[in-house]
Amino acid sequence: MTIKKKRSGSGSKTKSKSKYDSYSVPVLQEEFNRIKKLLMKNSYLKILLIDASKINRIEFEYGKQIYREVLDALCYVITSMRENQLRKEDIITVNHHEGDQYYIFLSRSRMEKKFQSNDLENVAERIMSYINKHMFGTVYSLIKKRPTINVGYAITVYNPLVQEERLIDKLIEDAKIMAHYKEFKASMRNKEKLQELIIKEEIKTIYQPIVNLINKKIIGYEALTRGPKNTEYENPYVLFNIAEETGLLFELDRICRRQAFINAKGIAKGAKLFVNILPSTIHDPVFRGKYLKDFLSDLKINPHNIVLEVSERQVIENFEVFKKASQYYSDIGFAIAIDDTGTGYSNLQSLIKLKLQYIKVDISLIRNVNRNSLKQKLVKALSQLAETMKADVIAEGIETKEEMDVLIDLGVLYGQGFLFARPAPPFPGIAIIKD
Repeated sequence: MTIKKKRSGSGSKTKSKSKYDSYSVPVLQEEFNRIKKLLMKNSYLKILLIDASKINRIEFEYGKQIYREVLDALCYVITSMRENQLRKEDIITVNHHEGDQYYIFLSRSRMEKKFQSNDLENVAERIMSYINKHMFGTVYSLIKKRPTINVGYAITVYNPLVQEERLIDKLIEDAKIMAHYKEFKASMRNKEKLQELIIKEEIKTIYQPIVNLINKKIIGYEALTRGPKNTEYENPYVLFNIAEETGLLFELDRICRRQAFINAKGIAKGAKLFVNILPSTIHDPVFRGKYLKDFLSDLKINPHNIVLEVSERQVIENFEVFKKASQYYSDIGFAIAIDDTGTGYSNLQSLIKLKLQYIKVDISLIRNVNRNSLKQKLVKALSQLAETMKADVIAEGIETKEEMDVLIDLGVLYGQGFLFARPAPPFPGIAIIKD
């Protein structure tokens, strides 16, 4: 059900319909008298501060309307916590209209046990986990990063000599400091865990076939990384987001690349091995010269069967440096592929200057391409560009036979996706399309 709603206070304007049906949330000042009474009645006051300010980059990249929809989703998640995470008597407020900080003033439970200092911390941890889990899909779909919504907490004791407003202001300030501290603490904990994972080489590599769309034969495999099973690091998006946030992206990339080669022994003989790399990888002294040649020789991998995949965005941001350094790998037989083509950062004039063998079209252009004429035109244009460059197009994320048939008509020869096979340990053979 959708309704016309307001996300904050009686003074806000009525908003257009939204897919989120939530309770309205008043701004802090509108609830100040209730909060003061709660403080004096209980002789102390506890707060949870939900800080979503880190996701405001969505507004700068997509505009205020899209950002409002994200804030609506956040409001829905927070207000729905009354059903399972919070008590109905708790007071939920927001810092201002269209705000990104929520203040939850906790009521005193009639069954409240003797106060424990870590009780509030445990509640904050539970609330933070709940919110980030339920906001992951909304945030990641826009900025390709996991949400970093922090929850601080604080408590104040009633002092009749001090103005209630001053006590509440200090309570909120303490909760903000705690939110920042918890963010720093979480970052250091993530860094330590990721360093341990890298040192122990606890990286799993799975492979997804890339097939000829006409005869369905496998022409290569893309190496994909997963972290330890049943941990948050198993999700590659979380794994690489944490690596980027903690400054360990290059170190993680090195171990992923190494494992991709070592674990590729089972792929079909002569098949191409597509390995994702960072642009900085080409400057890695261990990934050059005699060491590299000996490493590949020991694994019995022909350099002419290796394809280095680099994200389109990353190449454009580092174009001149990448162009110069990548020549070394082309000279020893490696092919170069541009990944994620069509995600919004295209500079086709620059890409033409590279000696590309493959252009991989992002899943966002492939999904439902059979029902979208604009996507068809874009894919067709990329196919024509690839022909000019003497490169091949690979469509990513093909899930239906209808998508495949249209792609063939548009001149796309190769593809990968669940229609053919899900990522798995390597195996030789031919991909079969299920009826």
